[in-house]
Amino acid sequence: MSWFEIPGGDATKHYDFSKLKVDEAYLKITANDQIRLFSLSDECYKCPFTFVNSINRTSLERLSTKYGLSWRVYRAGENISDTYPDPESLICEVRPKNLGEFGVYHLNVKNETCDIFTISEPVNIYKPLLIILAALLFLCLIWNLISLIISKCRTPKEWMGDDASIPDRKKKVRIKAIDTFRGICIALMIFVNSGAGGYTIFEHTTWNGLYIADTLFPWFMWIMGVCIPISINSQLKKKIPRIKIFLSILRRSILLFLIGLSLNTVVAGPDLEHIRIFGVLQRFGVVYLVVASLVTFFMINISLGKDELFHVLKDILNLAFIWVSMVFIVALHVYLMFFYPFSGCPAGYVGPGGVQYNSKFEKCTGGFAGYIDKIILFGEDHLYQRLGIMEVYKTGPFDPEGPFGCLISVFHAFLGVQAGAIVINYSDWKARAKRWLIWGVVTGIAALVLCQGRTEGGWIPINKSLWSLSYVLATTSLGFFVLTIIYVIVDVNGLWSGIPFYYPGMNAILLYAGHSVAHNMFPWHWSYGPMNTHLMLTVEALWGMLLWILISYWLHKQEFYLAL
Repeated sequence: MSWFEIPGGDATKHYDFSKLKVDEAYLKITANDQIRLFSLSDECYKCPFTFVNSINRTSLERLSTKYGLSWRVYRAGENISDTYPDPESLICEVRPKNLGEFGVYHLNVKNETCDIFTISEPVNIYKPLLIILAALLFLCLIWNLISLIISKCRTPKEWMGDDASIPDRKKKVRIKAIDTFRGICIALMIFVNSGAGGYTIFEHTTWNGLYIADTLFPWFMWIMGVCIPISINSQLKKKIPRIKIFLSILRRSILLFLIGLSLNTVVAGPDLEHIRIFGVLQRFGVVYLVVASLVTFFMINISLGKDELFHVLKDILNLAFIWVSMVFIVALHVYLMFFYPFSGCPAGYVGPGGVQYNSKFEKCTGGFAGYIDKIILFGEDHLYQRLGIMEVYKTGPFDPEGPFGCLISVFHAFLGVQAGAIVINYSDWKARAKRWLIWGVVTGIAALVLCQGRTEGGWIPINKSLWSLSYVLATTSLGFFVLTIIYVIVDVNGLWSGIPFYYPGMNAILLYAGHSVAHNMFPWHWSYGPMNTHLMLTVEALWGMLLWILISYWLHKQEFYLAL
């Protein structure tokens, strides 16, 4: 195979680019005889080449440029299978070097050789994103600089009126970093659910790996855990009975589950035969019930004194009984996922199934997690039906928020509880930041060891759909680091007020539910002409996110906060 450049000029005038979608290009194929074209996406790990088309001398194909591609060209014949072509009929295997959006390429098959020409260079899809991000960053810096100057120039009287007294500095202040962290999560989640401009880096990984979108849900789970001991400790100090706290937890968990179940019918409709039972809020409800209940009944308050040797372990010792249960939960999850045999599939298989390994494990999607979720939820009809692996690996339905994943998610939220326990046990910001950073390093190293620093082939791959142990540790590590940075900037040094993310962070559930219902409605969603560029899709997604941030600001001004 060789690669040649052909100047664009008028060579592309006969190609209608308005018919192309985001991350698509044209491939012109010419051959001196009939051929069959097969392709393989880089995203499909250990998959066979799949049949694209049978070409009689010439053809024009639309192809996806979202992931890297390899092609195989076979001679046509009566006995050539579209699934398993005869290796003897292979003419060539080629891999384009600069395959990109709106590019035009020419595959010329002649005399048992294959040459690829670039007729028209692809566009730079990241240029508009960089420009938009730079503009947003500049506006945020200007806004926060103005806010900082105003806050430094005003006295407390000017802020609160002539009759206002100086606030008591000993009074506990709400940690703004927590609301800001949660606000960043919900804002980015809205952006991602609105399409994220069609950029792969903002989407979920197909199976193994970690993209930006894969951190948002676990960060929400983790920050929920951070708030649990802070809230329960405050209630216990007010002498509220533990049983009353538990009943409040139970009520909130049921409401979360029911709201999530209702949101699942927004698109699919209320068809009880096919309704998806689990989802994001349902997992929140189940995990919150377990973790908050454990903290309510088993978090203790050991007073060791500042001069004691074990003072540095106070936050861990206060959660000692719960840590024992977490070790059991993690051990049980690992055993079931990697050592428990189940019907028709090998123990320890955690792949996507489908066409992987030439369909050897076609019905084993998700290993034990997929197997047990089908049993618990009465078959595939109540699973998520639009997962990316269904298109890439040709699998059946699989639920990334299924019931089995709740088991390891309990541990995930508890790692957030550990971060919250640091808040209530140590008042000095340096002590908090130091411990958060240590936990970030420890969980990060553990994640790298488990996945062996690889996307594929590690002991326990990082996988959002399975909510794998390495995924829990990796996203927790990032959560500790991000929260520490925000805490130092916002609460300690006051260099950033947390705006605009502070406002959506105080009404996260309301924004999530509202967005789930209205994200396909005007004015949050709109289209004009061919919406087939990353620029237009990014502007639309940012517009929808901005509207919800403005709504959260208005709700804040009205002092309305949804508390379940």
